[in-house]
Amino acid sequence: MNSKAKLSLRIEKSRRPISEIAQELRRLKASPLRIDDEKELPKPSVSDRPVKRLDQLEPLRLTRHRITQLLVRPAFEQAVTSCFVRVNVNGQGEQPEYRIAEIVGVEELGLGYFVDGIPTNITLRLRYNSVAMLHELNDISNMAFSLPEFQLWYDCCVNQGISPPTNSLIARKKIELYNALQSEAKALAVIKQTCTLNMRPAHRGGILERHGATYPWRLQHPREATLSTPKPPSNQDEELNLESESDESA
Repeated sequence: MNSKAKLSLRIEKSRRPISEIAQELRRLKASPLRIDDEKELPKPSVSDRPVKRLDQLEPLRLTRHRITQLLVRPAFEQAVTSCFVRVNVNGQGEQPEYRIAEIVGVEELGLGYFVDGIPTNITLRLRYNSVAMLHELNDISNMAFSLPEFQLWYDCCVNQGISPPTNSLIARKKIELYNALQSEAKALAVIKQTCTLNMRPAHRGGILERHGATYPWRLQHPREATLSTPKPPSNQDEELNLESESDESA
């Protein structure tokens, strides 16, 4: 057998039957389309999954009372950063409106102020509604997050492409907060004695506002005084008038 015959026989053996090719095409058509059949994208681990429920975010919530506890301890900025607070976003004298905000930084003011009797000039840079604003510690609420507030915060995160905190971040912050609260705190008397801040005059509202509460009613203005109208004469007055007229005629 010459070389040409051997080459043609080798080519015929390497060819696949048409029926086998058609069967392979039908199998590929029925299988789902994937970007890469050999390398599949790894699924995120449980520790890297972001929070999706209100109860999952609760471990990162800081109240004003808890913040004042951390304020008199070292590593305050590290402890509160990446935590969340319920903050009043309206100004003084307006109806309170609260948002869930993330603490992204800590800054200082030129003038000091009092928060729960502690002199300080610390403010928190809070991120909410796609903006980062400075807020004093008195703007932080002690109340828990409500479900509508959480839904508004979560929708803002989705619309703006902000990743919510993950389970691994929550676990790390819980350890940082625990260690910070276990450290030694400064005594309030020492803080007031060593304070060199120029304090801002405190706002004096009503007696309830001075104790941290609000009036449960609206102030009512007195009604305008109405013009006095003469009273109609009574029957006794009419009888007296008739008697006087009869005496005069007699």
